[in-house]
Amino acid sequence: MIGLPDESSKKSKKYGAVSIAAIVVVIVFFSTNLFAWSKILLLGQDTDICPIVKIERPESFYKDNSTVTNILQGDEFRKVSAEKLSKAVQVDTQIYDDPPEVDSNPEYWAKFKKFHKYLEKTFPTVYEHLEVNTVNTYGLVFYWKGSNSKLKPLMLTAHQDVVPVQEETLGDWSHPPFEGYFDGKTMFGRGVSDCKNVLVSIMETLEILIKQDFKPERGIIAAFGMDEEVSGWHGASHIAGYLEERFGKDGIYAIIDEGAGLTKDPFTGNIIAMPGTGEKGYVDVEISLTTPGGHSSVPPDHTSIGILSELAYVIEQEQYEPVLTELNPTLHMLQCQAAHDHRKKIPGILRKSILRAGYDKVANSFVLKQLSKIPSLRYLMQTSQALDIISGGEKNNALPENAKLLVNHRVAIEKNVDSVKEAITKKVLAVAKKHDVGLNAFGKKLLEPTAKGNFDVHVSGKSTETAPVTPIGDELWGYVAGVTRHIFEDYVFTNLTDPVVVAPAIMTGNTDTRHYWNLTDHIYRYSPMFMLDFLKDTNVHSVDEHIEFDNHLRLLAFFYEFIQVVQQ
Repeated sequence: MIGLPDESSKKSKKYGAVSIAAIVVVIVFFSTNLFAWSKILLLGQDTDICPIVKIERPESFYKDNSTVTNILQGDEFRKVSAEKLSKAVQVDTQIYDDPPEVDSNPEYWAKFKKFHKYLEKTFPTVYEHLEVNTVNTYGLVFYWKGSNSKLKPLMLTAHQDVVPVQEETLGDWSHPPFEGYFDGKTMFGRGVSDCKNVLVSIMETLEILIKQDFKPERGIIAAFGMDEEVSGWHGASHIAGYLEERFGKDGIYAIIDEGAGLTKDPFTGNIIAMPGTGEKGYVDVEISLTTPGGHSSVPPDHTSIGILSELAYVIEQEQYEPVLTELNPTLHMLQCQAAHDHRKKIPGILRKSILRAGYDKVANSFVLKQLSKIPSLRYLMQTSQALDIISGGEKNNALPENAKLLVNHRVAIEKNVDSVKEAITKKVLAVAKKHDVGLNAFGKKLLEPTAKGNFDVHVSGKSTETAPVTPIGDELWGYVAGVTRHIFEDYVFTNLTDPVVVAPAIMTGNTDTRHYWNLTDHIYRYSPMFMLDFLKDTNVHSVDEHIEFDNHLRLLAFFYEFIQVVQQ
């Protein structure tokens, strides 16, 4: 006869089952992401990660603030300033791809003579009082020597050139692109927002300070290249060499060039300013495929155009992986948004994950996944690739012997040009093997040419690595952020319940600063103007390029106050 289990046996089995279950729960908890998620949800977050910088006003403001007030609010000043910018737009300084060397084709560059005449006529005081130098004939460098030789000079920069206007679009413009039309609120014209507005505001600022008998302790440089829209190799590149020879490596205090400004944070509703402290790298890769020609009535299964088209599809199918680390100012920008989300507009789990993303892998992965869905943020965190040019074939009954594809890349902060070369070589190699053609990639023969053809892959033009990142949290950052708060809280948004949040950001495009890395480690790509969407609110590089004139005046006011603050 089998005996019945006693109570102690039942309890033992019950406790055993509970213990096993507990062990399983513990194993699952610690061997999966549950533990990581619990930390994200339950542990405190570092909301002091992005402190609000104090407002900075120059001493002159407390004695007499009439000048900056007049810049922003004076009707007569507005009228005169608008005329200066309008006349700048009226001078056609279009620059096209692959310009010739200045010395080899002077006529190509002669258009800038007219622009120099405009500047000298419009700002005679600046020409009279400052040292004026031309670099590579048409690059301009103005130097206002400071009284204290121990202080490195401040450099403000912009470019004289503008992107071309397509003839086919002329009928689409509300006003001719080189008229500089102003309706009292908005000015239209090519270059009015990229970036003759910046150049003119710098010159206006210098003009005002000279007329006020301002005596800088820290010298001031205004430098204007003439081919930024085609990478600056004839303008800023030469200016950089000139300045380094004159002031030495790391001889400049700080540089402010064109860049993003202020906007309304779509997450929190705060006004956020975004000085560009980093810049993505740049590389154009050209892929050429040569195959035997012949009559199109007896074609092969795949022509050079067909094979290259297949490669184009392969390239676009595999995008670069996003990455976000402490190296990327975008992480700091996101954390500033999260830290100052006082109205809890960002979903809780995303907000907490952003604040932990610098050191928590699970939080970082979640942030990448969520923000990669937003086009405006996606390319702040990953290398972009754009198939911009494709060509091939000459006649409708002749097989194309050569086809070419150009792929433009803007390289993520954490990556480099070699990572792009490696990725694109892998894709071309797979297609080359499939179609039994040879491959020469970036000077290395990876597959022997065959009777069916050969790929050649190389960098088109000159590439640029990702820029060194400007430090934040120091005195200079305090000046940039503090003067921004001064202009926009004292004059523009006077009823804010929360202060302007100033956060570092990156440029997805490139500016002339790519040539200035040796001059200073403090480079800000920053044009403090307010727009909800820079591209849509200016039509930059497009039909009806325009600018709200209040923004031009805000930029001018910022330069006027900032120059004085950095003297203190």
